[in-house]
Amino acid sequence: MARLRLGYTKSRTGCLRCKQRRCDETRPSCRACVRHGLECSLAAQPNTQPASAPTPLPGPTSPPATAPHPAPAPPRRSRARPADSKPKKFEPHVPPPGPSTDAGGSETGPSPNASSATFAGSPSVAASPDPFPYLSKFVTGPSEGDAANWVMDLELMHHFTTCTFRTFQMDEREELCRLWQVEVPKQAFVHVFLLHQILAVSSYHLAHLHPHSRQAYSLRASQHQNAGIRAMRIALSDISPANCHALFASSTLLFIGSLAASSAAVGSDAPPPTVDDLVDVMILVKGIGSVLDSSQALLRSGPLSALFAQRGSLGQTNPALDRVVLAVGDFLVEVAEAEPDDRVRAVIHADAYRLVTVIRDALLKSPVAEYRVVAAWPIQMSDDLIPLLRQRNQAALALLSYYCVVFHAAQLQGYWFMQGWAPGVILDISRSMAGPWQRHSAWALGWITGHTSTG
Repeated sequence: MARLRLGYTKSRTGCLRCKQRRCDETRPSCRACVRHGLECSLAAQPNTQPASAPTPLPGPTSPPATAPHPAPAPPRRSRARPADSKPKKFEPHVPPPGPSTDAGGSETGPSPNASSATFAGSPSVAASPDPFPYLSKFVTGPSEGDAANWVMDLELMHHFTTCTFRTFQMDEREELCRLWQVEVPKQAFVHVFLLHQILAVSSYHLAHLHPHSRQAYSLRASQHQNAGIRAMRIALSDISPANCHALFASSTLLFIGSLAASSAAVGSDAPPPTVDDLVDVMILVKGIGSVLDSSQALLRSGPLSALFAQRGSLGQTNPALDRVVLAVGDFLVEVAEAEPDDRVRAVIHADAYRLVTVIRDALLKSPVAEYRVVAAWPIQMSDDLIPLLRQRNQAALALLSYYCVVFHAAQLQGYWFMQGWAPGVILDISRSMAGPWQRHSAWALGWITGHTSTG
């Protein structure tokens, strides 16, 4: 049977001679000294008590405090501990459960020593800013500033690889579909500027498909497009075999995104696109095209080579483009007779021929000739035509009206990001036209407003 140990009271202010005997601190002489006939050191010490909580000062409404006179502790038998006995195991003081603090002193939640009742809804949990402290240790790195954005971005990437990529090419060739669905995203995971453009176009597409959520999708699209442009500026200053393919794909998507930004607003209170808006897009295409021109050989033999494959319309007629070619021929006659400025006449004549050449080349090389013309003519046009369009030169606007016919014909093929552009720009042109040039914009306006389902 285990030996029972008698309890004792630890002496803190007892007799110096008999502290080893567990002094009972009875004054003026402790009982141990009296029993052994010894002189007790307590007789020479003042009658002090252990430190206690301070007594509040008396106030106007509180009675005066009186000195406490505690009763003497009852006598206890004291036994010396046997020499071979083991010392009592030290047990640290455990504070009651409450919010623990991190190294910086901020509360992180209940202490790990809290009982199960603490987690079940005790007052300490209710007052804690974090009711789930056991999750905190698994949080690493900086906090996510906007969790909703990366969730939306996952939605955008999923939408791009399942739906949006099919809207870029009416040509259903398997190699083109795989290029946009697989190869371009692979390039984007290496070049972040391309990733931003993918997410921007996907978000614009969702804004087009879901008008009730247009504002949220358009905002996220513009954020990605802005970030993509900033990163693209840096990459364009150092084009290499490693990034030229991603830059070409990114420029194509930026062209689509710049058009989609206005198309997504069709049906809202936003104003329709104007001549200046279209000129801005043309400058964008022309600028990027000239920078990438030095990498043509690499692009045609690289992972995006399917975009350059030549496959014509197999001799099929194209009423819209054929009619534009004839109309531009009549327009050139008017330019030679009615434009008094020799320099302007030379610029308009040269760019009108370029438009006809691009149309004929597209009819031979692409099954979706309208889209190819829309993207290719701004790259081919001269730099001198841009200021004439900005100045609203009548001959330059007349030539642009024929480009609007091609633009509208491409939109009729199903290119959602072109929606609203041709009607808006041709109306803006018509308001600026006068004299003999007016008939050219009138023809283009009549063709666009009269063709809504077929080209």
